[in-house]
Amino acid sequence: MINRGFTMNKKKIAIVIFLTLALMTVEVYANASIKQMFTTQYDNQGTELDECATCMRSTSPPASWNPYGTALRADADFDRNNIAQALENIEELDSDGDGFNNIDEIRNSTYPGDPDDLPEVVEVTQTPTPTSMETAEPTEAVASAIPDTEDSNGTLNSMFNALFTFAAIVLMSIMVRKKNV
Repeated sequence: MINRGFTMNKKKIAIVIFLTLALMTVEVYANASIKQMFTTQYDNQGTELDECATCMRSTSPPASWNPYGTALRADADFDRNNIAQALENIEELDSDGDGFNNIDEIRNSTYPGDPDDLPEVVEVTQTPTPTSMETAEPTEAVASAIPDTEDSNGTLNSMFNALFTFAAIVLMSIMVRKKNV
């Protein structure tokens, strides 16, 4: 009887581990479709931006979004199945605060979510006139789209979902064990 119980516990532990890992990878696969739509919209397949790092700080669980990915997810038009409008909406933002708007960084194959990855600056012989984006005060919507903390809500939600799922599976296995005893 002891061996059977030990074998059952090993099986339950293996199932819990498998389900937890499987559920944690769901978001990674969903993000692959976002990357594909991004590379299609900006025709940058095979470039430096054809990587998850365009929107993500880390793809290892728990995944975390960089400032560009956070702004994309915070956009009102964000939809995992069609992000074209959300991408367009954040083109003029400077998500990483490096002085270059997102679309200029994308056109120059630099990461719009990495303040240390800058487009090549060409010296101008005449002084450019300020654009409306340079002279306008940021709106509340723009300011709220950029997180104040290093960790984004998306990361916290992913961690919470993983922990909640793990706790639910453990609780269910305990209930099944008590029922079988």
